[in-house]
Amino acid sequence: MLRSGVRLQSHHPADTVSEPSPAADSPRSRGPARNYLVRSEQRRVFWLVMPPALIAMLLLGWVERSWFGRPSAPPRPPVDTKLAEIPTDSNLADAVAIEAEPDVAAGESAEHGPSPQALARVRDDTMFRATEREAWFQLWAKLRSTGMPGLAHAAAQRVGFTELFGQPRSYRGRLVRFRGTLHRLEQVPAPENPDGIQEYWQGWLEPEGGPAAPIVVFFLELPAGMPHGMKISEPVEVVGSFFKRWAYAATDTVRTAPLVLALEPLWKPRRPASSTGHSIGAIALGTMTVVVIVTMLGIHAAGRGPRRIPPPPPTDLNTVLADIDLFSPDAALRQLTTAERVPDPSPAKEPLP
Repeated sequence: MLRSGVRLQSHHPADTVSEPSPAADSPRSRGPARNYLVRSEQRRVFWLVMPPALIAMLLLGWVERSWFGRPSAPPRPPVDTKLAEIPTDSNLADAVAIEAEPDVAAGESAEHGPSPQALARVRDDTMFRATEREAWFQLWAKLRSTGMPGLAHAAAQRVGFTELFGQPRSYRGRLVRFRGTLHRLEQVPAPENPDGIQEYWQGWLEPEGGPAAPIVVFFLELPAGMPHGMKISEPVEVVGSFFKRWAYAATDTVRTAPLVLALEPLWKPRRPASSTGHSIGAIALGTMTVVVIVTMLGIHAAGRGPRRIPPPPPTDLNTVLADIDLFSPDAALRQLTTAERVPDPSPAKEPLP
């Protein structure tokens, strides 16, 4: 056995211990490996990956809205509002078609609305006729007796341009409701009448959802502060009584449009635009700033969790062996043999008492 304190000495250069190279490719030289199963590491990875991804999504959405816009709705089929010609006898040069007055039996009075006799005298695809005046003012009387609060909450049927234009007889005299944008609103005088109506507000409304054809609406009053004129753009809702499909002189030819009577439009004033209004770019910049701040706070909070203690640095073998004399194996065996031949001094035996 080799006793402690034995000095080993090597005479061969290959037996000397060399200093490890600092550039050695070992895991410890690259630092401690991260344990991604620890919650703190998972939080750190989350805050490093998710906020940049969110910023990228916001930027892509802003670019899409700014450069590409929203997909346009499919175009609606156009509606031909041109007044159709009345068929006549081609054999007669100056033939004129005259519609006979309807034979309407006596019905209910006009106490709660226009009488059937008055409504039966209304003709579509015509301008105002003297025989329609009775039904016209009976509808106004019904609307004024109901009042605007009652009309606003009435169970009126919601319709569009297509229903009123294509089925005028079905909706004549009925209460209807629709939305649109007023592009023209002017005051016109009213004919002499016993109800004391002096003037109307004639509005040309673009119906919500199309087509590009107007609905003509006559109002008795306007809400306070509502703009009017030949060039306006005010979204409104209308609750009124349908009268007929009215013929009017357009710029190109004679066309027809649904005509509705209403007390006043349901209109809400627009909020004034703020002088410091935020554009889309400013909103996107503010959002990205907030995301960056939250990201930094999240990374800081994730780094305050429990950390793994790094392993101690590797021991330098040259430093440990600096004070030790190394011997060759032959010298060590000779020293061991010499040590075995020398008897160990034993302690003197004490005499027995």
